[in-house]
Amino acid sequence: MKHHSFRTASLAAVLALGSFASPAVHAQEEPAEQPAAATPQRAAPRPAPKPAPKPAPKPAQPVAQAPASPAAPSVSQPAAPAATLPNGATAINETYGDWTVDCRIVERQRLCVLLQSQGNSQTGQRVFAIELRAPRDGRAEGTILFPHGMKLENGAVLRLDDKDLGQGLRFSTCLAQGCLLPISFPTVATDAMKAGKALTVAALNLSNNEPVSFNVSLSGFAAALDRIAQIDK
Repeated sequence: MKHHSFRTASLAAVLALGSFASPAVHAQEEPAEQPAAATPQRAAPRPAPKPAPKPAPKPAQPVAQAPASPAAPSVSQPAAPAATLPNGATAINETYGDWTVDCRIVERQRLCVLLQSQGNSQTGQRVFAIELRAPRDGRAEGTILFPHGMKLENGAVLRLDDKDLGQGLRFSTCLAQGCLLPISFPTVATDAMKAGKALTVAALNLSNNEPVSFNVSLSGFAAALDRIAQIDK
């Protein structure tokens, strides 16, 4: 609250009137009666000082106030232990049939995926890839990489051998390497893939509206999924 200081001006005006005598006008004239000396006037009374203004009342405090934030503990918390790989390895790269298990430590965290990729035999450029992470809470989540030029709004269709495994899967974004399609397989789907032969992933071509299909071999899939689950416990 701002406080204002006030000055009370005190004015003292004292009027003192002196006596005046009138000089003679002519020498032959009798001197005129001298007027009675003027009674000196009393000094004007000083004005009473104005009372200082009362300070404005302080605003009422709220009934309930937010509790103060607790002070940060003075003792630092111990850092979480860094993740490790079997036999103290810094990275693991193993092949199971047509699948690869890739595990590494990145910023004290263990990252493991099983993946399969396909490339252009003429250019050597990767045009398709599928990767899955270790199952968590009954689901194995991952990503499929598609080449550019697909009708993204139509999504993609997955078939396991001759049965539909997923329809209308939506693309999330496109990068320089291609367009990403998030996938999430429940345990019943991964169990079926362990016993299956091929997974077909198809999307529509943007230019001619024709389907573009990729066949994913499931040879070694069961062993690769079990291995990644063992490492990433």
